[in-house]
Amino acid sequence: MKKATIVFGAFIMMAIGAKAQHLSLGPTAGFGHSFLSDGDGDTKNRFHPSYNIGGKLVYSTLTNWGFSLDAKYSGEGGTIGDNSDDKLKLNFNYIRVPLQAIYFFGKVGNAIRPKVSLGPSFGFLVGGKIKNYTNGSVVAEVKAKDYVKSFDLGINGAVGLNFRIAKATWLNADISYTHGLTNISKIAGDDNSLKQRNLGLNLGVLFPIGK
Repeated sequence: MKKATIVFGAFIMMAIGAKAQHLSLGPTAGFGHSFLSDGDGDTKNRFHPSYNIGGKLVYSTLTNWGFSLDAKYSGEGGTIGDNSDDKLKLNFNYIRVPLQAIYFFGKVGNAIRPKVSLGPSFGFLVGGKIKNYTNGSVVAEVKAKDYVKSFDLGINGAVGLNFRIAKATWLNADISYTHGLTNISKIAGDDNSLKQRNLGLNLGVLFPIGK
């Protein structure tokens, strides 16, 4: 958890030192579906619940543009198999740090503002397990770090809405998709390539920092 402590520590220090009028900070949480893409494109993915919890720092200008930095604990991976009894369940735990440019539609004074965002997403593996199920029972179990690389780079895009719930305080809701760009598998060979995918719904509240 050393990497997690460093990331969250840096995030909090940035928030404490911030003095900008249009800077805001708040908690976020999300739930969705994550899956894996292999080199052949024939992976039989089943539903695999994903989740995240953490914080978001947003700087917005008087125009329609803004920027955000997230730091969150994220459960990802995938479930592969023909049925629920015989499957390979890969649970990967990351500290996920998306950095995004945001475009807000409408005007600053509007109570509801649609938005779109896009940017890189950096993942730092902190744990997880890979389990092989046969006839519904676990027949093998290994640590994710033995087979998965410690770093994952992806692109994250989102569409959503900001709802004003108090002066300079916003409820955020967005649907986001993360598309992994790097092969996270430690096993050599194109046939063993794995890239992370994640689709989810995220909710959060942003409170103003400074004046």
